[in-house]
Amino acid sequence: MADFNLIPFGFNPADETFVDVEDVPRGAKCGCICPACKTPLIARQGEKKEWHFAHASRKVYEKTQKECEFSFYLSVRMMARQIIGNELKIRLPRYTDSVSKIIPDLTRPLHESFVITESKEIYLTNVAVETNFEGVAVDIVGFIGDFKFSIYFTHPGRAIPQELKSPKDRHCGVISIALDDFRSVIFRQAKNKKQSYQSVLIEYLSNDIASKEWIFHPRFQRCHQQALERLDLKAKSHIENQKRNGRWSEPAYDLSTAERGHFTAPPEEQIKQRVLFKCVKCNAQWKGWEPGSRVCPKCDTHLFSNSKKYLGDDE
Repeated sequence: MADFNLIPFGFNPADETFVDVEDVPRGAKCGCICPACKTPLIARQGEKKEWHFAHASRKVYEKTQKECEFSFYLSVRMMARQIIGNELKIRLPRYTDSVSKIIPDLTRPLHESFVITESKEIYLTNVAVETNFEGVAVDIVGFIGDFKFSIYFTHPGRAIPQELKSPKDRHCGVISIALDDFRSVIFRQAKNKKQSYQSVLIEYLSNDIASKEWIFHPRFQRCHQQALERLDLKAKSHIENQKRNGRWSEPAYDLSTAERGHFTAPPEEQIKQRVLFKCVKCNAQWKGWEPGSRVCPKCDTHLFSNSKKYLGDDE
């Protein structure tokens, strides 16, 4: 189990700021408290272990351990908000997706990938922290010209609000930055590179690509529609080619209906084979009849489902 007693940043109630463990006196003289349970902290600045804040009272910590489970992440989020100025340089990840279409004579769906944006470095201006965006509290909001951009920190127990996935303001961008792996990064990098925890945090927020994920991009819908149109042309070309070569037979169900995951084949046609399905997008697996049960229970679409293997009637 992770030691949630290791905290890189403590809260100083005297001036209501978050401080790096290397910027305070050793031990209880640091004058800091835990940002989650408000227990007094001690600054451990030994020779062997990484420097960190720890709860001064083990008994109090044991009583409040559930509340302190996220004290590491809370301290990082609060420090990030504090040290980010009016401008922020940040490297964004590449954003891609794909669409699929079922063709009856193919064992796998046709796929068409599309790129919404390449990886790039941007500068946010007029940055505001701990502010409101789309009716929810977010960590950072800034601007690229007149284009509004929002950043939301995620970690265990803090998921993306639904409002950020489909904002009313379509002329905006939203990304999340996951702090899940930052625990190992901050202590290891600070020790190896002899950097302060604040420096490691800023570098992580600015340059780490793996932790970032696009939640909303204004070009997604247009790129998605264009990919669907290309996929339709690819499917029609395949069918026409099969017809020209005499290898095409009309499906036993209406293709346009099948594409929506609802088949019109008679009942006897729907129970030919019991199949284990897998969604290639979310990796969900489920059992059903082929054809007729391709809709993923998580994604609510057939587009990414694939027959994994045939089962016996009793499985």
